[in-house]
Amino acid sequence: MEKRSVGRPKDGNPGETRKDILRAAEESFAQAGFSGASTRQVASRAGVNVATLHYHFGSKRGLYQAVLSKAMAPELPPAASGTPAERLTRLVESLWDLAANQPELPRLALHDLLNAPPAEGEEPVVDERVLKLQQLLESLNGSLRPALPPPAAARTIVSLLDATALAAGKDLNGREKALRSSAVGAALKMAGVV
Repeated sequence: MEKRSVGRPKDGNPGETRKDILRAAEESFAQAGFSGASTRQVASRAGVNVATLHYHFGSKRGLYQAVLSKAMAPELPPAASGTPAERLTRLVESLWDLAANQPELPRLALHDLLNAPPAEGEEPVVDERVLKLQQLLESLNGSLRPALPPPAAARTIVSLLDATALAAGKDLNGREKALRSSAVGAALKMAGVV
């Protein structure tokens, strides 16, 4: 058996080791949140030792920040032309599809929102979904009558979509369209479209 240095990447491929750790951490944090997941658990899932995890991410907080940064920066379609209602509908539908198709994302986002304030002096991870929706709401200022200011409306809408997608789970039993329609309708109402 070949002896490895503690904390060094396995198999000499630091990129693959980092990806394995991130994948394991995403599962652990989505399942148990920041407080409930442990670095030992993540390291075990990734097939590395805790020292290797710290070698790549510095700390549990650093690992958590890396997971959130990766998960909360999805590719979203550009805001196309159309009426304000059409533009907003397309973006909200895209956000729903993203949450429904990536079950770890809504779990991570909701855990983060509810349980993991940033450490003192640390910047929170920006959820790009919220930012993109906020920017669209602000650009449509005057065309809509939102119930909340754009930053709060965007955060609330994304949380509503995440919670609905999470509650729906994988076994929707043919209710996908109805849930999507209800969630998008509620988001549009909150944004002041209907």
